[in-house]
Amino acid sequence: MEGMKTAPHEAFAHRLQLVRDEFGWNLSDIARRAMVTPQAVQQWAKGESAPRGERLKRLAAATGKPEHWFFIPLDAEDDAPVPHEAPRQLDEKETALLALFNQMPEAEKLRLIVHAKATLKELDLLKGDVLSIIQDIHK
Repeated sequence: MEGMKTAPHEAFAHRLQLVRDEFGWNLSDIARRAMVTPQAVQQWAKGESAPRGERLKRLAAATGKPEHWFFIPLDAEDDAPVPHEAPRQLDEKETALLALFNQMPEAEKLRLIVHAKATLKELDLLKGDVLSIIQDIHK
C-alpha cells in the first residue's frame, strides 16, 4: 500500500517496546544484554531492521521471550504480558567468551562453532557406556 509510511519491521519494533516497558530497560540496556551495538538496537527500535541468527538468539535469551514472539503482528493477540522466566544472567566466563567471539571475523566464528560441536560430540562418546564402545571395537 503506497502512501502509508510503515517501518518494514514495525511488529518487531513494537515488541521491543513491550520488552522495554516490561523490564524498564532502555536501548543501551538491550544492546548490552543482547551483546550487540547500540546502533543496531536503535535501528530495531525504529523498525528499520530486525535481528536474525545469533543476535536474535541472544535477544530472546536476554528477555526470556521465544524468538518468534518478536515477529507476531500487533493485532494477532491481545497485549497481555507473556509469562516468562527471569532472564538468566551470563556468568563471567560466558561474558568473556562472548566478548571475544564477537570480535572474531564471521568465518572464524563459524569455525569455532564447528569445533565446539565436534568437541561436545567427542565428550558425549566418551561418556557413553564403555562396554558398548568395547563391544563395537570387537564386532
